[in-house]
Amino acid sequence: MNNIITEKELISNKLTTLLTVKGKGDLYELFEYNLPYPNEYSRNGENWEISWYINGVFWTKAGTDYINDILSRFLISFENITYQTAHPISKKDNTLKLKLFKQLNSLKKTGFTANHNKFEDSVFWSLKLFVEHYLCESDFVPYSTLENFAFNNFVDYVKDRSTLKAKCRSVWNWYSDRDWQKTDNKKYQNFKEYLENTKMTRVENMQKIAATKVKTNYKNVVNIITGLYANEYRKKSGAWHIIKIAQATKLSRQTVSKIIKEFEKKEDIKNEK
Repeated sequence: MNNIITEKELISNKLTTLLTVKGKGDLYELFEYNLPYPNEYSRNGENWEISWYINGVFWTKAGTDYINDILSRFLISFENITYQTAHPISKKDNTLKLKLFKQLNSLKKTGFTANHNKFEDSVFWSLKLFVEHYLCESDFVPYSTLENFAFNNFVDYVKDRSTLKAKCRSVWNWYSDRDWQKTDNKKYQNFKEYLENTKMTRVENMQKIAATKVKTNYKNVVNIITGLYANEYRKKSGAWHIIKIAQATKLSRQTVSKIIKEFEKKEDIKNEK
């Protein structure tokens, strides 16, 4: 049964209200309303729970009506909400204003049509929220932990397994590049602003993956032609055995030839100096 505030609560050392919503399935609906970034998040299978720290407590009649209206808006706005509650807790940092939730649907609103395509990648955002939650208890998230979470919960929500792995790599690399720093709740007021300022686009992510692959290929070829067994990859004429190197590195002959030419050019420049 939903826990709606119905009576005065006066607790002197409790200056923050914990607003909690539970639901099932996708999270995409939450992003459509530009709700504030959650302070707490957890997920178990298809069931999820999100909480926000709200500034102040609401024990007066006007305050009670106000927060009960917000709680009701969640039920009106989202089909998959199973529970919502608000209760006072000890003072917390990074609190939010309750008015930030007024964009949710109410009984008075008419003609509202949600844009279901605006933040369609709910799996991506669920993975980010998982990492944020994990970083509350640890300074680092092992990639295997993120991937296990993804395949235990979202394998049926994506086109194929490789797509889900790509999402995991994108999220993991984003936090790794930023030394595992959590999102600053004070900096971003809603999901839209967070998306615009921090999300690595798919194009940027693919460019990064391509650049990393080029460096790895270059290093693998150079290790062969400069290593202890380099002579085994030369023909009797002294030329490099391109096919043999290509087989060892699992690269195309064109790529191997290009890397060798690039390396030899750099060596010639060094010798000239």
